[in-house]
Amino acid sequence: MYKIMTTQQIIRLGFTHADIRRARSCCVRRLSRGVYSVRHVCSREDHRPLWASIDEGTHSEFTEHGDIRDQIEDLDAAVMARCEVRFQKQGQQERQAESATTAGATAATRMSSASPPAEVFSHISAALIHGLPIAYPVTHQVEVVRPGVNRRFKSIHVRGVTIPRHHRQAVRGTEVTTLERTLIDVARTYNPDISVSMLDNALHRGLTTREKILATLAQCLETRNTKKVHLALDLADARRESPAESIAAVRFFQHGFVGFVPQVEFDTASLRSNIRVDFCHRAARMIVEIDGLGKLYLGSGVPRDELERERRREQWLRDQGWRVIRISWKELFTEAKFEEIRRILMGTR
Repeated sequence: MYKIMTTQQIIRLGFTHADIRRARSCCVRRLSRGVYSVRHVCSREDHRPLWASIDEGTHSEFTEHGDIRDQIEDLDAAVMARCEVRFQKQGQQERQAESATTAGATAATRMSSASPPAEVFSHISAALIHGLPIAYPVTHQVEVVRPGVNRRFKSIHVRGVTIPRHHRQAVRGTEVTTLERTLIDVARTYNPDISVSMLDNALHRGLTTREKILATLAQCLETRNTKKVHLALDLADARRESPAESIAAVRFFQHGFVGFVPQVEFDTASLRSNIRVDFCHRAARMIVEIDGLGKLYLGSGVPRDELERERRREQWLRDQGWRVIRISWKELFTEAKFEEIRRILMGTR
């Protein structure tokens, strides 16, 4: 989690507005008006109050990957910034309410009428708050729900629907749609590869069940795109371990491929460990491996070592008579690899 701070919080630490401007060229990043994130630990000791929690491991540095993940990180930071603003306003309102109570009912009524409308984080923003993966950027806007309001601003998308109390929960000091309602809303609104990625992750981690999601769906007043929700649930599989695998499974469905089983393990005697593959099609003697973003930088942390390990795995599979198809992240969004798979499958029929 990144460290998010408002101007008031930074000033309470002893900084001035001029100090904040200077810190923005060093270790602080402006997210929105009056809201900042601390990017990293710097060499300036006078900035320690800003980045001490990063140095202690309580918060994370703001990582830049140089690819599409940065857009998702930016949106996550924007959502966290709005959460922090809402939390600060809530605290301010509570303090004002306490003061108003002592000042009389008239002042209390005035405070209540000045309060901002109820706001619930939803859709992709709620998914980020729940820690669900976003397969690829689909919006740059923070998504919230306010009763009776439908508006799009530069950085916020407001939907005017009413979320029942039992479809909301408090997270990070703010209101957000429940995990099940979030999964349903995303499935209604976005492409299956986005929603299936989230469903696979939530089911794989044991955060929810199909039964809970279906029960929540039955309680929704909204009926728009309900078939999309059922399709996403039909495509979801708790065995998949990454958004890239989920997208591949959606592509298999879209191309009419059947028979691909995820996360199949092979016993090996010559290698130090068993081999587990992303997808196995036994009838076609075909293995499909998906290279998601940053895959070769996981594990040992040394891409060359990972490449060598992958080479040995593939050679063992080929020696056993399996055809191995590797699909890169970019190739998930093109046709060539899937046409190659189609030709192989047609040759087995």
